[in-house]
Amino acid sequence: AADVDKFLGNIYSPSQVENFEYYWNCVTPENAGKWGSVEGTRDQMNWSSLDAAYALARDNGFCFNFHVLLWGAQQPAWISELSPEEQLEEIQEWFQAVAERYSFTASPFDVVQVVNEPLHQPPDGQEGRANYIEALGGAGETGWDWVITAFELARQIFPEGTRLMINDYGILSSLETAQQYLELIQLLKERNLIDVIGVQGHAFSTRSGAPIQEVLDLLATTGLPIQVTEMDIDGNPNQSPFVTREQSEQNQLRDMQRIFPTVWYHPAVEGVTFWGWRPGLWRNDYEAYLVYSNGAERPAMVWLREFMEAYRESYLSANEPEGTLPEELSVVSWPNPSRGQVRFRYALPFEAEVRLQVFDVLGREVMTLASGRHRAGVYEVAFDGRHLPSGLYLYRLEANGRVRSGRLVLMR
Repeated sequence: AADVDKFLGNIYSPSQVENFEYYWNCVTPENAGKWGSVEGTRDQMNWSSLDAAYALARDNGFCFNFHVLLWGAQQPAWISELSPEEQLEEIQEWFQAVAERYSFTASPFDVVQVVNEPLHQPPDGQEGRANYIEALGGAGETGWDWVITAFELARQIFPEGTRLMINDYGILSSLETAQQYLELIQLLKERNLIDVIGVQGHAFSTRSGAPIQEVLDLLATTGLPIQVTEMDIDGNPNQSPFVTREQSEQNQLRDMQRIFPTVWYHPAVEGVTFWGWRPGLWRNDYEAYLVYSNGAERPAMVWLREFMEAYRESYLSANEPEGTLPEELSVVSWPNPSRGQVRFRYALPFEAEVRLQVFDVLGREVMTLASGRHRAGVYEVAFDGRHLPSGLYLYRLEANGRVRSGRLVLMR
């Protein structure tokens, strides 16, 4: 995702760092930034893993997503034993320590996750969670006073320009939950406390039928940018011993093609972070890894890499300075896969007699999109395939006898 208007990130953890720079350009520490990982013993800070994650981002010019200041899980055991007054002091000290050690303004996509999973894992002492919610005001008058207080502290403590984010799961799978999340976000926005919305993209939130587009549209009404966090796509979602390697690969590829373009192309989404990509990731038993241990790419990774290459080429072509002539003959389509409405951009480095056509897999012409004499330059044309059946189509650009072609997938 280098040189484009969005980022494509992944997690920092020991099992996930090999060849990181080849595929990803944003870093989220999987566990190293959780309070319990840094300050397991009161007033004894262990920054080593978090420093390594931060260095991976900064040394490569990548964005950094700090995960996470407050969460009901993976918090220091000792925090629940303190009085509310002492808890609040410790929370402030934790925020200050992070703010003093790291900067979050090097990239326009940098964020600090202030609260993770407020709807599902608040620090309320239930089901083994940490218990400091009352130190932050509890539910209070708004029902979310504790979240508001956390964001107020972060706004006060972190330097100007630091973007503050909330994050939760189960949002993309439920409009009802998304509406509840929206109400909390509006409380924060009214107070100028939030800059970015995080929605987790775990496989259990993006099953077939999930209202992903509708949820993103709903959250976009806030006017805030959205980051899709913690994305994983299973190959064996039921952990069945009867699913073969080939079946797992095809399951993952099918869902990657269904899910990723929907989130990536949404105008409010500024980037996507996968929650691991190599064996050893969180959903390893569900075969959510995108490469094998030897680095060989699974089909979903091949598709994702080619998708990003096409997106980058299209983006750079669209943003060439006026008067700049393309250097190569090329044609790209997006979104691809598509639900029917597609745009083609083709670049001509020379004046030519041009024909751009779409064919079905049997080689039958579906439509001619462009024909005739063209001057050198970059051109764009729309294609409406909503009346066509789902499946694979081919497109072909011919210019003065030279040919470029590609594949287009239509879905319903």
